[in-house]
Amino acid sequence: MFLDDIPLPRGNAAIWSSITVMLASFTYMFFSTEVKFIVQEIMFQLFLSFVTISVLKLCEFLEEYRHIPSRYKSYWKALNASLDLKKNGCGVVFSALFYYLLLECKNEDIGFLRSLAWEISLSCFCYLFLKVFRFLDPTPAEISEICEKNHFNVAHGLAWSYYIGYLKLILPNLEERIKKYQHISKNIPEYKKKWKLYILIPFSCKIHDKLEKMDSRIKFFGNLPELCVDRAGIKARSYKNSIYSIYDQKDKIHYCILEYATPLRSLFEMSNDATAAFSKEQRRQQAKLFYSTLKTILNNSVECTGYFRLIPYDDDLEEGKIDSHFLTTTILDHMQQEGMEYIVPEQTTWEESSNDSLSSEEQLMISKSDDPQPLQSMNY
Repeated sequence: MFLDDIPLPRGNAAIWSSITVMLASFTYMFFSTEVKFIVQEIMFQLFLSFVTISVLKLCEFLEEYRHIPSRYKSYWKALNASLDLKKNGCGVVFSALFYYLLLECKNEDIGFLRSLAWEISLSCFCYLFLKVFRFLDPTPAEISEICEKNHFNVAHGLAWSYYIGYLKLILPNLEERIKKYQHISKNIPEYKKKWKLYILIPFSCKIHDKLEKMDSRIKFFGNLPELCVDRAGIKARSYKNSIYSIYDQKDKIHYCILEYATPLRSLFEMSNDATAAFSKEQRRQQAKLFYSTLKTILNNSVECTGYFRLIPYDDDLEEGKIDSHFLTTTILDHMQQEGMEYIVPEQTTWEESSNDSLSSEEQLMISKSDDPQPLQSMNY
């Protein structure tokens, strides 16, 4: 299905392919000329590269130098931010050592020194020319890789904020609040063994305040008891969750706790604000990364295990190409995958159903698979 479009974490294919090309190049040179000449040329080219890169980094440092008072507070921090001394220290040391050895061997050869100066000047000119005209700017793929591996994406921050500021609070208390609601309302079935919070994740990031308007087969049933927590200076901050009745094609009712992943609204608003410079395609990619990041976070959360189910879906289609009951079909598919659900007729009260809980009108739907599944594997 469309879940094949979910981006996988980036690996090291670029590094391994680069190593392969390096080995192939060295093999060609090895059979083309003497090894001594190959080593000399490789060391000379590396020397030129390190010197050129150092010059470029020093040019970048001149810009960062202006920001020492506001950004770095220290000359050394600004220099390290530009040159990345820890990462490139080996290259700088290698360049200095090789340069020293060259001078020791050729200190009387003025022609060699002039040739070396010419090569360095030419290399710096070409490299800086490419930099000035932006040929060395990172590609979109490189920027994306840097952001993903260093957790710079908008989606990464939103997912962690959603988990820490909301899901981590309400999910561990979900079962207790359900029991309170069942005790108070008397009209919600107890036979559902495991209640979960179903979280809708539309890749279009279109969040509707009323699910009933999105799909006529979805009806609001009631709110669970509020969870009140002292949070960020707010006394007894209130958190709510809603139960919905989902009608299938045979008008049977399926109950579930349902809501959108609210951070997606921020992504949608950003794409509609020119100052955010956030395109529709970027919004879609960030929504997918939000889903994959949130899934990883929740799957590694012990206190939240078994109390959630993520429902990602692609609703960013042209008008007329998406079914009017697409959302209920998607939700019911996920409910069926849970392996167990309780179905009651629309007007059956709790008192009536308790007399004949397994009558022909009320069925306990059990998964076809007889093998028990671990809760972790049931989380989507």
